[in-house]
Amino acid sequence: MSAERVCGLSTGSLTPGNAADVVLLRTDDPTVFPFNNPVGTIVTAAHPGLVETVLVAGQVVKRDGRLLGADLPALKARLLESRDHVAAAARFPLDGTWRP
Repeated sequence: MSAERVCGLSTGSLTPGNAADVVLLRTDDPTVFPFNNPVGTIVTAAHPGLVETVLVAGQVVKRDGRLLGADLPALKARLLESRDHVAAAARFPLDGTWRP
């Protein structure tokens, strides 16, 4: 596969020895099936739930829809701490009592 240019950027190539960033999507999901027009379908109907496998610099970081090597409980705790910090700074109650 030769290098192409998309939006002014080189897309590179998938060749042995190259580190690649690749996202593989499920195409059997009812939201995108039948997968007749790949570009149109991805632009108009793709969603994170379709991401099956992700390679970053040639290394698999997501397989079978699950992140590899990520401590999700620790990440969730950090996200909650961040949310609580922002909400407190904005004086935004998180108990459902806020009204616009």
